[in-house]
Amino acid sequence: MKHLLIALSAMLASAMPKSSPCQAAGESAEEARASSEKRRATPRVIRLSIKDEEGSPLEGARIRAVLNNVKTLAASAAKPTTGPTGDAIINIPPYHSAWDIYVNPSDQDDKIGRRAYEIHLCESDWIRYNTINQNFDLTLPYVRKPIPLKAKAEGFTHRRVNGPKDSELADPRLPDLAITEVGYDAELLELMPPHGQGKHMDFTMKVTSVFRGYEDAYLERRAVADSERGWHTLSEGKVNHGNWTHSVTYRFPNKGDGIILSRQFWPYCKLTMPHKAPEEGYAQELTLTEEVRENAYRPDLAHCRELMKNNGVFLRIRTQLDKDGNVVSAHYAKIVSPQRPGNRFKIFYNPTPNDRNLEYDLQTNLRWQELYPHTKEPKLWDDTYTLDSN
Repeated sequence: MKHLLIALSAMLASAMPKSSPCQAAGESAEEARASSEKRRATPRVIRLSIKDEEGSPLEGARIRAVLNNVKTLAASAAKPTTGPTGDAIINIPPYHSAWDIYVNPSDQDDKIGRRAYEIHLCESDWIRYNTINQNFDLTLPYVRKPIPLKAKAEGFTHRRVNGPKDSELADPRLPDLAITEVGYDAELLELMPPHGQGKHMDFTMKVTSVFRGYEDAYLERRAVADSERGWHTLSEGKVNHGNWTHSVTYRFPNKGDGIILSRQFWPYCKLTMPHKAPEEGYAQELTLTEEVRENAYRPDLAHCRELMKNNGVFLRIRTQLDKDGNVVSAHYAKIVSPQRPGNRFKIFYNPTPNDRNLEYDLQTNLRWQELYPHTKEPKLWDDTYTLDSN
């Protein structure tokens, strides 16, 4: 797939409009309060359908749902297990919310060594407090063969002001029709100079941001009013209140190298992508695009891949070809969850030639060991090399 169009809508950055976001048009404050109370007093149901990576129903999966009483703030738990069809039901009493839902493999899976990555759904991301009935179709990927990899949480400043005499990177909050292109050394996990200490450019990332205007006159007035109050500049107001198109384009100069969008992505799990990189299908260029609209929005699993961060790509790099164009040797890597506008991501690199396994052993980062050979693991506060998902 050469081009992926992704629609992204962001939460409002500051105060909401004067009317309540839960208040329907033409509804009085008293009616809104009555509607809210009715929703709180209504029992709700969450249905889970759990499958393994092959799509087969997973019987006996253990579920733990953390419930919270919205009146007393007391916590409790529901612990159903999936039946033969892989389904389970979580009944949520009146005046309760489901804060977190965890799914683990069955006891039998544990005994035979088929451990699995834990599923985690939380109210801040997926669960809807005001929705009476919710259905989730989930995949529980197994732990196959996690191996030490070079891994890093990476990022760079997106230069949104490109003046001909600029000598420093501009503030990343400033907009306007900017283009930033940087190279990356996948083996060293370093940006190319002047952004980093990379030595061999494996691919480039070109980030573009285009301001499309405001959703409505109200948001435009807010941007102007905030700048008049001195809270930020009008340019920053465009970022906070405007609509944008962000894109990131990956390009690979070496013949045989390339990129492919992962056909699967599990955003609720520690293993977000399939265990192995594909053998074929790599293209020398791929563009991911986000259409940002400034209105209240929350993602759901049915449309999760519309968000750039809920996608990942596999890379084939440092490829050597024979005279017939067949791959003789190559290294494989993956980029997980590129963040808007495409300049924040996690990257994993397998230093063993021709090994397509990219299931990361979360306890062993080979790049950290290279940099600090006498230190067993990064400091707890260092999330650059301490990655808790892959």
